[in-house]
Amino acid sequence: GSVFMRMAVQYAASRGVTIVAAAGNSGGSVGYPAAYPGAIAVAASDSQDKIAPFSSRGKEVEFIAPGVGVRSSLPGGSFDSFSGTSMASPHVAGMAALAVASGAKGPDAVRAKLAGAARSIGLPAAQQGRGMIDAEAVVR
Repeated sequence: GSVFMRMAVQYAASRGVTIVAAAGNSGGSVGYPAAYPGAIAVAASDSQDKIAPFSSRGKEVEFIAPGVGVRSSLPGGSFDSFSGTSMASPHVAGMAALAVASGAKGPDAVRAKLAGAARSIGLPAAQQGRGMIDAEAVVR
């Protein structure tokens, strides 16, 4: 990561912004900005609740979300399926929005709400972090 990216993440977090970032698709260590302490790093799972082979992993991973064969919109109104941690991280960003809508104020409260709604899917912590988030549990 660059010093400017690190400063941007720190600044956003200091202003109460929750930052959700894709862990990366190297199959190795978590990339930046996801590896910065102020960001929530998201790994990608497949349809069998295993870590996707391409998904980056490491101690920085906080959650895992579906990231293989995710249907997504395209310009012009069509759809296709894509894979990557960039497809997994919007799931967690949406859960963060639910946490805010249910009263979580600030990144620490959002992170705690998401952690409380996550469940292990049986993978090592370096692959799943706290696990997969249950949307219904976020809004309880």
